[in-house]
Amino acid sequence: MSDNTNRKRIPRSILIFGASGHIGGPLAGFLHRTEPRIRLRLASSKPERADDLRRDFPYAEAVYADYFDLPSLESAVEGMEGVFVITTAGTDERPAMTNLVAALRKAGAAVHILRAVGLQPEANPRRIPQSIRERGSVLPIQHPIAKKILDESELPVTYLNIGATFMDNLFWMKEGLRRERKLIWHNRLIPFIDPRDIAEVAGRLFLSDNHRHIGQFHTLNNGHDYLRYSDVAELMSEVMGEKITFDASKESFFKAYPQKFGARIADVWEFFEYEKENEVVWARNDFVERMLGRKPLTLREWLQENAKLLLT
Repeated sequence: MSDNTNRKRIPRSILIFGASGHIGGPLAGFLHRTEPRIRLRLASSKPERADDLRRDFPYAEAVYADYFDLPSLESAVEGMEGVFVITTAGTDERPAMTNLVAALRKAGAAVHILRAVGLQPEANPRRIPQSIRERGSVLPIQHPIAKKILDESELPVTYLNIGATFMDNLFWMKEGLRRERKLIWHNRLIPFIDPRDIAEVAGRLFLSDNHRHIGQFHTLNNGHDYLRYSDVAELMSEVMGEKITFDASKESFFKAYPQKFGARIADVWEFFEYEKENEVVWARNDFVERMLGRKPLTLREWLQENAKLLLT
């Protein structure tokens, strides 16, 4: 007879990296509403944002923590039983995660660590173009490094693999929509998800006593939308009641987003080309629905909520 007893202790304190972002912020809010007895500590790598965090989250402690500053990490993780880890694009994961592992081991308090990554499941890194591998600034290069370091640490880690694009990335495309009613983007095929649903999944994992999630690699999408951006433009036209055209040209992309991506814009385009060549790997799944106990937000619903903000 199998033992079905759950054996994970629910964290009494949780540290959230990236608390000013579109996942960390909603995660803090969800945890406070759902289990206000949990002590929350919110970390920012920019000291000047601490006051903003204290204002926006008066129920939480705000601290400075930089992945490349070991003393700040040691201070941030001290006494924290739950830790939500997310990094920005371009982060050099080797020193960042090496430092974090050292700090967590020294503290010795963590019972559950959630690490957000963005990987095509089971992707062979040798399929990634050599030019991308050499520059090493994009997710398929850096996130496997992070996973390897965390795997070898034997810390209690669960990976939240974002097997989708964030719905609110559409705000990056607002200028073309506002000026020309034109969606300018690469036309790759990809699932979608609302970052707020990711935040709630993370919160529910922290609050779960099921030890079986530790060590797992969960891929997240909304289980519904699997679209090219040309399809997204058609969906926008339906929801917004006016024609939204679509432009997938490299020339228009480079013209529209130099401020957004800066010197990395060529890497981003090459990464999208790589994803397009390997798009068959993506598969919709129901993991998010099972964790939430409800249907995740669809892209149509998100567009209905945000149509005015995208067009004005």
